[in-house]
Amino acid sequence: MAFHFNISRDNFIRAIGAQQNITSKKGTLAILSNVLIEVEQDRVIFTGTDLEIGLKQVVPAEVLEKGVLTLPAKKLFEIARESNSEILNFQEQEKNWVDITAGSSLYKLAGMVSDEYPKFPEYDEENMIEMDASVFSDLIDKTIFSIAQDKENMYSLTSALLQKEEDGDKRYFRMISSDGHRLTIMGKEVDKKVDNIKFNPITLIPRRGVQEIRKFCEDKDTFRFSIEKKQAVLHCENSLLIIRLMQGEFPDFQSILKVISKDNVVEIDRLRFLESLKRINLFTEDMFKAIKIEIGDNHMLLSSQNADFGSARDEFDVVYNGEKLSLGFNCRYFIETMQVMEGNTIKAYISSDESPCLIVSDDDDGFLSIVMPMKL
Repeated sequence: MAFHFNISRDNFIRAIGAQQNITSKKGTLAILSNVLIEVEQDRVIFTGTDLEIGLKQVVPAEVLEKGVLTLPAKKLFEIARESNSEILNFQEQEKNWVDITAGSSLYKLAGMVSDEYPKFPEYDEENMIEMDASVFSDLIDKTIFSIAQDKENMYSLTSALLQKEEDGDKRYFRMISSDGHRLTIMGKEVDKKVDNIKFNPITLIPRRGVQEIRKFCEDKDTFRFSIEKKQAVLHCENSLLIIRLMQGEFPDFQSILKVISKDNVVEIDRLRFLESLKRINLFTEDMFKAIKIEIGDNHMLLSSQNADFGSARDEFDVVYNGEKLSLGFNCRYFIETMQVMEGNTIKAYISSDESPCLIVSDDDDGFLSIVMPMKL
């Protein structure tokens, strides 16, 4: 049956904008660049998938004729973005063509039948619990920057590890990310009802899945959440997001935490450190972003050198009474950590030029970062 409906441009562009992030991935199936449009009574259901991430959204509409078809998500988004009409009219014609009327503009867009569109994953609604969106927002904002890029040799590092922990009467969600050169951990206390969720021994959420969860959290106070054997499920009134979990092992970060000595600590003004890092980063080499950090007698000196442009140095006061240290680090790793941390003062634990640097703050409960040194 050929569909015909009117829909609010604002609602449409919000839905298609979210779908476009998923369907834009280049794949082997041409239909995956399309969004499935199911026109029902008083509503339109938009579904997009790349076979790893699936998003289904329900949008109210004035429905004149029901029907189902797939249309290219990117072109739909471009049409909606450039249109200045508050209402968009969709009317399916012969041979899967669709007329889209937006004010004085008329677009003719070729669609594809829905027969070959992948079936949306099934999930168990009964095992879902209500979660505060702010929990996942904080977990992701504090860890996503250190998830490895896709070119990383250890494939599982292109994901974030999600764990559930018990500490007496308290329950925590913890997200861990690493690219092999640094490790970031963020923990948040959650309600005891998370006991109803059965986590896998290793629950790995791929980078793109983490990004989509973060977008899903926007403009929401709560949503329903569950972990199943092969997928993570997030559901609110009008949206359903399902992410296929990654299989594999994650580095034993607990053993790293155990070997780091906390005998030697530097207390640093976080914002002053961040400002200095940004200045010194102007003269680092593009690939390794190497900087030299010298610490001694309540004093820190940062310096960098670039073969083409010159050098930079900056110094400021810290609280440190230990042995003098001369260290090499990737400047970008410190910048990204300082940008997500909270609190005026951070504590950096480091004992030698070969030992990892552990960074925490008394004002940022649950956050921990480890940065490995570089040889200069």
